[in-house]
Amino acid sequence: MYREMPVYITYFIQILLVIHVLKTGRNRYWIWLLLFIPLIGGIAYLVIEILPEFSGSIRAQRAMRGVREAVNPEAGLQKHAAAWEQSSNADNARRYANVLMQHGQYSQANEVLEQALSGLFSTEPNLLLLKARSRFETGDNEGAVEVLEQLQEASPEYRSAEGHLLYARSLEASNRMDKALKEYRGVSLYFPGVEARYRLGLALHASGGKQDAHDEFDQLIKDAGLAPVHFRKAQKKWLTLAREQLKQMQD
Repeated sequence: MYREMPVYITYFIQILLVIHVLKTGRNRYWIWLLLFIPLIGGIAYLVIEILPEFSGSIRAQRAMRGVREAVNPEAGLQKHAAAWEQSSNADNARRYANVLMQHGQYSQANEVLEQALSGLFSTEPNLLLLKARSRFETGDNEGAVEVLEQLQEASPEYRSAEGHLLYARSLEASNRMDKALKEYRGVSLYFPGVEARYRLGLALHASGGKQDAHDEFDQLIKDAGLAPVHFRKAQKKWLTLAREQLKQMQD
């Protein structure tokens, strides 16, 4: 009898949690999880649905969001899809399209953006930037350039380092190297990180300027050595790639 008690307790707790799901109107997905994966499902439900009610800190919210995404990766997508269906405004379109692209669903993201980019929002810069990104990610480089130039013409005061870098990359991918190098040089002066300089070095090398590329990578690494530790940690990916490129040039 003693050995059976933990099993009974586990199922009793699961029943209480199922009742809680029904009473509070939570996603019915939890019922399936609680019934068929009792222990893991119960822990996940407590961590994701119940504990956040007792903790309002930003750190706790981030931790809960991470667990939620691990247990149900589609949760964010479903949330933004529902918001978009309820209200097809520019903000919901931006959020929904962004999460769609995070899931690699570029065609669907483009459909959302095309629908949102109409009327008063036909030239909304944030939506146009996402549309350009969607085109670039699907290999439509000329289309990305076209959309970004439309954005520049409609909103000349709009500034985006990410958008500027995307413009340079789209130009390069469209074999418009001279203009791409000009844009890479411009964006590398203010881009918050070293990715723009790394891509400038690659473009210089691809265009035949091997010595210029070597100097760019070398100076990038030297400048990073003078930066704070937290900056180097944040830029580790690009700094590692830059060192690899420099090493290949020296071999």
